Amino acid sequence: MRIERLFAGFDGAGMRDAGRSQTKTAIGLHVCPGCGSRLVQPTCWEQTADRTHWRVWRRCPNCEWSCEGVHGEREIDDFDEQLDLGTHELADELKALEHENMERMADAFATALRSDLITAEDFRYQL
Repeated sequence: MRIERLFAGFDGAGMRDAGRSQTKTAIGLHVCPGCGSRLVQPTCWEQTADRTHWRVWRRCPNCEWSCEGVHGEREIDDFDEQLDLGTHELADELKALEHENMERMADAFATALRSDLITAEDFRYQL
């Protein structure tokens, strides 16, 4: 998925709800209740005193919605899995973009060679 598609339609309309705190959600901790973006990220986290829950601060990069909430292990495990999936998607997209860029550079180099735009002089050592 292209990064442009992730941010398509962003208009900041969710700013009015930026301070609203929400500790439970049926759609997942990775989904913003303000704008629906699936890019919500943890900004800070700590385990609670009972060691069975986590206090997590989250933020949406699209609308700047943020909140702090306490969540159980299952919610946190689901959130962590979604973050891992997102990381893999971004890594795959980066790899595809790098491949595309290298292909373009190789094509440009080959075109320059065929057109005699590159000579031995271009590789001369300069002091």
